[in-house]
Amino acid sequence: METALPIRTPAERLDAAVDAVLTGRHPPVGPELAPLVDAASLLRSALPTLPAGTRFEARLASRLAAPPGVAQIVAAVGEATRRELRHPARLLITGALSSAAFGLGVTVSAIRRGARRDAAAGAPPAQR
Repeated sequence: METALPIRTPAERLDAAVDAVLTGRHPPVGPELAPLVDAASLLRSALPTLPAGTRFEARLASRLAAPPGVAQIVAAVGEATRRELRHPARLLITGALSSAAFGLGVTVSAIRRGARRDAAAGAPPAQR
């Protein structure tokens, strides 16, 4: 039995080709993608690489050196809360969405519990 290989869409092939161009290679592509890959290659060679700022590098190094502690997490939550409290509409929408998500989670949990209980009792699964 032969296993058919998945057919990649032109968008997926272009994405892979652009990834290759970004690493410095020029991949072989079909005639439909060749102009786009050539444009990506020309664009890559025309634009200089931007150096990262020293402040960015320092922040990145500090994040990589130590995982965030509880104090940093509390500060981030506090800052996000202050930002959201400036916009009451956002707070209302956020509350509504979080309530809906919680309700959905409780419903899914109850359905799973019921299914496990029925399976343990030997009941056949419900037909759809």
